[in-house]
Amino acid sequence: MQVRFNCPTDGCVALIEMEPLEACAQDPQTGPGPGDGIECPRCHVRHPLHLSQAILREHRVDACPLCRCREFFVRKDFPQRIGLVVVAAAAIVSVATFKSNIWLSWGVLAAAVVVDLALYVLVGTVTVCYACRAEYRHVAANPEHEGFDLARSEKY
Repeated sequence: MQVRFNCPTDGCVALIEMEPLEACAQDPQTGPGPGDGIECPRCHVRHPLHLSQAILREHRVDACPLCRCREFFVRKDFPQRIGLVVVAAAAIVSVATFKSNIWLSWGVLAAAVVVDLALYVLVGTVTVCYACRAEYRHVAANPEHEGFDLARSEKY
């Protein structure tokens, strides 16, 4: 399991990436010990982790170890900048070739759709906490987590 989150300390803008099961020295029976957590590399504030039994035993997120929120959504783990580059490049080439060869222009747009679809199929998912926006990668799927819900997000 890999977790990525922004440091919750006021004024700190650090992006912290960690493996919580490796960060906490743990006993398989009792879980992490008191005082276990992760220290921000920028502000040096220690943030406690509250690992549930589902995380420890099944690698399934049921409660956020950072903020203890129990509401999550699942989205594709696709870098948006890459998607933007694919669309922008296809649009530029399509516009440039439109006057000389309309079929090539439409072909470029069709190729961009195929590339986008292939990337969508190949890319995995990430589970995101509604409250603190921590991202959890390489976790077991939790059937309770669905796609993003704007109404639920506005609670936080």
